[in-house]
Amino acid sequence: MKIKPVYSEFINWLKSTEMFARSSRQIPGRWQLFEYYTEPENDLLHVKEEQLTKENQGWEIEFGTEGGVIQKINLPVQFLDGEVSYNWSIAKNYITLLHPSDFRHNEEFQFAIDKGILKLLKKSSTGKIELFGFFKRVEEAS
Repeated sequence: MKIKPVYSEFINWLKSTEMFARSSRQIPGRWQLFEYYTEPENDLLHVKEEQLTKENQGWEIEFGTEGGVIQKINLPVQFLDGEVSYNWSIAKNYITLLHPSDFRHNEEFQFAIDKGILKLLKKSSTGKIELFGFFKRVEEAS
């Protein structure tokens, strides 16, 4: 019978498909920026991993299971205020970093997780790309 192989392939597909996995369970953990795009002055800037490494730049962001956000950022362009202790929440395919004292300073990113890569997109009100970043999960040392 051919039912068993088809069934197991279907189960494997279900396990690997993000739409069936809860985003809130995939986000927690530490993520390291390895590539990004930004559009500071009408010019699209693309920064790759090699350039980040060479210039000793980076952004590591940790989404805690209890909703807290910890970040270490060393980039020429600041995407978030490094002095603020944000919390995070998810609604559909948006992750919002909640400012502790002023909701007008919340930061909202569209996100996707594809093949273990967290993609964050933030656009300005005029449609310019403020950040389109690609993050790898940082594995905890045992």
